[in-house]
Amino acid sequence: MKKKSKAITAMLIAIIFIAGAVVGYFIPEKIIKKQVETQAIDYFVQNDFSMPFQTFTTFTYENIIGNAVPWAKKYLDESVATNLENSVKEKYAYRYEAAIEGISSNEDIVGYLQKTGLINEIKLSKEEILNKLSDLDTSATAIVPRSSFTKAYMNQAPDLLVRLPAEYEPIESVFVSFPILYPSQWKTHLALISAISKEATTIVLVPDVYWHKAVLLYLQKANLDLNNIRFAYVKTDDVWIRDYGPTSVITSNGGKAFIWNNYYEMYTSYAKLSADAASELGRYYDVPVYRVPLVVEGGNIISDGKGTVIMFDSVLKNNPDYDVEKLENVMKEYYGCNNLILLPSLKGELTGHVDMVVKFVDNDTLMVAESEPSFQWYQNFEDIADMLSKTKSSTGLNYKIIRMKLAPGGTDSERFWSYINSLTVNGSVIVPIFGVEEDNAALELYKKAMPGYNVVGVDMSNYPVGSVHCQTKEMFK
Repeated sequence: MKKKSKAITAMLIAIIFIAGAVVGYFIPEKIIKKQVETQAIDYFVQNDFSMPFQTFTTFTYENIIGNAVPWAKKYLDESVATNLENSVKEKYAYRYEAAIEGISSNEDIVGYLQKTGLINEIKLSKEEILNKLSDLDTSATAIVPRSSFTKAYMNQAPDLLVRLPAEYEPIESVFVSFPILYPSQWKTHLALISAISKEATTIVLVPDVYWHKAVLLYLQKANLDLNNIRFAYVKTDDVWIRDYGPTSVITSNGGKAFIWNNYYEMYTSYAKLSADAASELGRYYDVPVYRVPLVVEGGNIISDGKGTVIMFDSVLKNNPDYDVEKLENVMKEYYGCNNLILLPSLKGELTGHVDMVVKFVDNDTLMVAESEPSFQWYQNFEDIADMLSKTKSSTGLNYKIIRMKLAPGGTDSERFWSYINSLTVNGSVIVPIFGVEEDNAALELYKKAMPGYNVVGVDMSNYPVGSVHCQTKEMFK
């Protein structure tokens, strides 16, 4: 019923927007503008959106809505965006307070848990929580930085040759940025951390010791085994660590290095904390960090571990000073790529990330998204699958293509629900599921395509952007 209700709500919003576009020829612009403002406010305020609103400007709202509903853009002037911003600030006041003013005591944590309703999930009284927070020993699960500074090399490639391993190679740990500001998603990350920690050490990023205590208590109350879970005090703006976290590469002498990409999503605000997370994690692990002179997100880079990297050509749009040859050179120097496959990005899709559409199953096998013919990117998917089926893998064979249908729905999301956005971690493949009938077929297809792996589903239906792969970043052994 919840899914159906959300779908109907989103559908009505879409109908109203479309109707507004049609009757705009007959209704005064002032009325249309007010309608757009009202519907935009209702959409962001009535839904519990897991987005970093504390980083948003009025331009961000104009950009997101304008890209999602292009015809409405001309009605999104400064006054409309300002009213929307003020409404969002009122709805999510607890987020702004926690993000801007911070948490500085156990009492602040208790207050936050109470305001957000998380206290009901923990099932303890305020006094009981306060006592437990006071008694919690975080030393066993806290990572101590190995260095007092980051060995960062700005726009300087590693001296040694590097290799970007494939996701199906041995993984030491996986970084996850905990959704402290998204209370409705704590359960989602509980399930995600539980699945990862059975295969690799899960490094949970939180801002400080007080958030460490809050999340640790939450995990303890869910009876999660903490033996493979550790915390690092790294501040971030959001949870999509795939895009801004360090890309772990192996140097020719067997050492590790982190590649630090310039993180700037074109459609939203600059996430200044997330943008520096890779550098800070380099300090934690005393690993050299190399800042690549390229605006790119981790979600647009997938590798077979043998020098082949697949990307969407949106990377060229985000770097107008690059052509294909320059991109190939940089990808070789920083990621060890000697065979770059550039696919045409999906027209009108905001992220431009290939990990929503293509996944390496093994050296010779690719999983590619598939949809109903009526879906807006149906032909894109068909063209990509056809192109890749005629492309040779690193072993000289044409890629075997496995088609994975999208989940239907996702109607209150700007993105599509893609089962492709999974994480392969040692003996498991963690697959996003969405609370729909098609989940079972997707999990069965993974079992058939990846025999020998434990296939685990994690419900990501409440996230507006990205899922399992987008919210994780691996560090290889």
